[in-house]
Amino acid sequence: MQKLCYGIGEKRQRDQAEHIGERTLRLLEEGRLIEEKLKEIKSCPKPCMDGMVEINISPEKTMKHNCPAIASNCQYGYQMEHALNCHISDIMPKINIPRRHLENFREEKQVEVLAEIDKWPARGFLIFTGNTRSGKSFGAALTVRKFLKNRNRNRFDRSTWETAESAGNSVLWCTAMDIIEDREIAARAKRQYFLVIDDLGGETDTPVGQAALRNIILKRHDMKLATVITTILTLPEIDIRYGSRVTERLIEDIGKGSMIIECSDASMRNSAVI
Repeated sequence: MQKLCYGIGEKRQRDQAEHIGERTLRLLEEGRLIEEKLKEIKSCPKPCMDGMVEINISPEKTMKHNCPAIASNCQYGYQMEHALNCHISDIMPKINIPRRHLENFREEKQVEVLAEIDKWPARGFLIFTGNTRSGKSFGAALTVRKFLKNRNRNRFDRSTWETAESAGNSVLWCTAMDIIEDREIAARAKRQYFLVIDDLGGETDTPVGQAALRNIILKRHDMKLATVITTILTLPEIDIRYGSRVTERLIEDIGKGSMIIECSDASMRNSAVI
């Protein structure tokens, strides 16, 4: 009787193993079929509201899968792109970016100066120069916006959007005057991963103020931190005000990450690429 029980138990185990093996092979075959069908999708198969595409496994079985052709120009992609832009717009005031810049974002209009921003790798210095009201600060705001957006792992997946918000914690926006008037801001400006110094040269002209700004620029150069500067000063004027060491550091990596963008078109503030 005992041997018979053992025989029944062994048969049950063999049946279970065969069932698991067959199920595993079936799942592997379905996975291979799904992968092949997804590779065939090169453009939007049909407008959708969830970013999913139906894959026919067999005449009786259909599965939904993340669409491989989601892009900004498909209906779902456009909706998600717009929602992400709104999400980032909500983050930007929290990191002290003036709201007046957010109001200047418009429908996409490509202009040469804005296209240059895309080339900056968020490393080293990005300097916006030009006369008053030429859009320098707005260019800096746009740069921050692109930084937050590009830090997002998948703009078409809401569950990953917290990366944009956490990236906001690494950004500090301040004016040159803020730095010389607030020791806490000055201390943060030395170590923050992404810093915007707005209106360099617009601060009170004192040896102490110049020394504070000089130290921050030199420190950030040594640490290779992303630094955006807006100023009405030319390079010779920066040399006179802050010294040749600062000027040398600002231009040292031009062509290897750092950039200087001359803003001469006041309409730049009304031509944002969102």
